[in-house]
Amino acid sequence: MSDRPRAPRAPVSERLLRAILEVQGRWADLVAPRPSGLPSPGVLLWFPLLVVVSAVVLVVLGISGSSTGNYWAYFGDGRDPDLLTGMPRMIRTDEWLVQSGWILSQARQGFPAVNETLPGGMDATIQNDLPSWDWSSAFRPHVLGFLLLPLDQGMAVRWWLPFVVLLVSAYAFTVTLLPRRPVSSALLASALGASPLLQWWFLPTTLWPVGWCLTVLVALLWAVRSRSRAARWGAAAAAGYLSVCLAMSIYVPFMVPAVLVAVVVGIGVALDHARRWGGLRGVTARVLPLLASGAAAVAVLATWIATRVPTIESVVGTVYPGARLEPTGQAGFGPVLALLSAPFQRAMQESVPVLAPNASEAASPLLLSVALLVPLCAVGARRWRRTRRVDALVASIVVAHLVLAAFLLVPGWDGLAHLLLLDRTTVARSRLALDLLNVVSVAVLAARLERGGLRRRLPWSVALLGAGVVAAGVAVVYVALRSTGSPVLVVDQAWKVVAVLLVLAPLALARGRVLLGTAAFLVASLVVGGGVNPLYRGVFDLADTVVGEEVRAVEEAEPDATWVGIGSFYATAVLVESGVTAYNGVQTYPPEEMWSEIDPDGDQEGVWNRLANVNWRSEPGSGDPSPSNPERDQILLSFDACSPFAQEHVDYVLAEGTLDDPCLDVVADARQGSSRMLVYEVD
Repeated sequence: MSDRPRAPRAPVSERLLRAILEVQGRWADLVAPRPSGLPSPGVLLWFPLLVVVSAVVLVVLGISGSSTGNYWAYFGDGRDPDLLTGMPRMIRTDEWLVQSGWILSQARQGFPAVNETLPGGMDATIQNDLPSWDWSSAFRPHVLGFLLLPLDQGMAVRWWLPFVVLLVSAYAFTVTLLPRRPVSSALLASALGASPLLQWWFLPTTLWPVGWCLTVLVALLWAVRSRSRAARWGAAAAAGYLSVCLAMSIYVPFMVPAVLVAVVVGIGVALDHARRWGGLRGVTARVLPLLASGAAAVAVLATWIATRVPTIESVVGTVYPGARLEPTGQAGFGPVLALLSAPFQRAMQESVPVLAPNASEAASPLLLSVALLVPLCAVGARRWRRTRRVDALVASIVVAHLVLAAFLLVPGWDGLAHLLLLDRTTVARSRLALDLLNVVSVAVLAARLERGGLRRRLPWSVALLGAGVVAAGVAVVYVALRSTGSPVLVVDQAWKVVAVLLVLAPLALARGRVLLGTAAFLVASLVVGGGVNPLYRGVFDLADTVVGEEVRAVEEAEPDATWVGIGSFYATAVLVESGVTAYNGVQTYPPEEMWSEIDPDGDQEGVWNRLANVNWRSEPGSGDPSPSNPERDQILLSFDACSPFAQEHVDYVLAEGTLDDPCLDVVADARQGSSRMLVYEVD
């Protein structure tokens, strides 16, 4: 045994410091960007792989966020065994009542290109984003699951795939600008996904525009930064493909704000890199792959439109929505308050709308980007003082905010707004631009503060001013809610936590604390937007209910039978999901054959030539149908089973409860849960 004295051990604090420095060094090596400044493959791919694997697990289990479980309250008894967490949202009728119903109708009919539920049929390649055995479904990847997988898994694919694209594109955009910050980029992408606006409007037609916009910006950034031809062409191909997906969703009001951000910020990216490539001509050469993919997308869309001209003319020729245009400056005090109200919107999950008629119309983004205009302008001013050059990317963010504000608040420039296509959106739908600008603003501010690899901080005065913008917005909404005695302040106490987090986020970001700022923003988003939609196993299929089986039994015995549903939306939904021929359902445009039978002279065309839910009420002795519009998207018709129309065109009636009509005979009395529906044959 040696008597040589041992070297004294370093103090614990020194060893801990060495360990921390070693970990930091390894982390720096792990996240070190490529020579081009773009993220390394590991940094670029880890979060997308995590998102994709999670989505695959949910798809295999047949779990989605669908609210079709709303039917359980009528047809079920006790607790719905397929409801895993949360609760179905009745307000989301576009998802569970309309689109899911038509999807099941398509499944019953074998996914045709023309759905035959409404007499004369409707083009399923345009209507309600439906799956069909048509070439255009290749550009609706979220519906391919219905064609290739069981129904439950198909619904899960439709639910999660657009959301996966949204998360991946948001992460790719952020980590492209912040290659050393993969964790912050993942937090920011997740915060976007949890936005209350996106969660309350969670549909492919809402999510695709967000994913498309960010994918286009990623393709543009890689075009002007990447040294890899394959990477530039690959990103451009993804952007071109999503351009077709976006256009085929045909819901323009959510496209417009996404296009606004893509165009304005895209111009900022191009100008920001013009000096590097010798001016705009050099930048144009770099973005040639993106231009080529855009041209290919236009060619595909031209083919799609050319093969559907009659349908498109019918859609555009409707009274509602027709060529609906939104005048400029329509956001008065109420809509502006609603736009600021996101910190209080946890209350909407308790069925208390905030400053709007319902949760969907009230839903707004958390306005982090507006607060970040202060530090972004400070960054732009710093660059101007140092170089006498405008920071084009920062300026583009400011311009995007100003254009949106002008559309909402400044009347009198409708001609220019029409030229820019801004009048194709609405006050509520235009808010989508702010969700996108949240991501862009955080990423650009953090990138500017870390330019050259050195973390810089803005003065406390700038940081506090940005945080003050958030505080002022929260205060204005609080005063409005309190002065009107709104129940929101009683139901929702979480707004205080959200307000603190939203004040902290711009403060931290302006001081260079990107991880803290994005984490605060994510938690605030989750508090307000998390839990809006349930986790639901499978699809509640009305064709498998007792009444659905009765309807299908009649259909099997008489395949050519025609139906009318009388009562609330339940009767209509059963007929649509059963796939039978019926004069009920949401029509995207009026089928010519159906309305020529109901209104042969066309006297009531102004009433029925619209996108609307077609339903019926029993009025014995009233004669042939008389349509009316309780709402602009509703058509209600009178039904007399003894009328010439009914005697010639209707075979069966499905009613919620008994009908006193001498020309109807009861065929079946179906009871399940709290429901009672009767099947009548027209005598």
